[in-house]
Amino acid sequence: MLRDYPVLAASGTAGPKLREGDRQVPEGVYRIVELNPNSRFHRALKLDYPNAFDATMARKDARIKLGSDICIHGKNCSTGCVALGDPAIEDLFGLVEQTGIKNVKVVIAPNDLRGHIPVKNPAVKVEWLDQFYETIGRELRPFKR
Repeated sequence: MLRDYPVLAASGTAGPKLREGDRQVPEGVYRIVELNPNSRFHRALKLDYPNAFDATMARKDARIKLGSDICIHGKNCSTGCVALGDPAIEDLFGLVEQTGIKNVKVVIAPNDLRGHIPVKNPAVKVEWLDQFYETIGRELRPFKR
């Protein structure tokens, strides 16, 4: 881990994104699939949401239309994406360009899961949620706070 950035805007509540239009920010482990230097939100890093895990759980839950076009971007407003502000996205965009998108992993969690209990939305009723948060916690543990 090289940096962390405060989130200036994100919509929804704790819990994974389950369907298109739910205004949730996805939670999970993602890859960057595209760098957009000319985004209407200044710069943007497009994530691979829905990834293989999201698609597998959707099939298991009989959900369709999961949504798409989830980005980490500049500015300070967002619906379903993560807004970091222009200075932070400039820094992050440059780091990702230098590192190469194939070498970057994005972990999005409801709170710091390195040894902490996840913040859960009681309205989210999926049987795989505890295992999901344990997986995210394992991804975060190697990084110092």
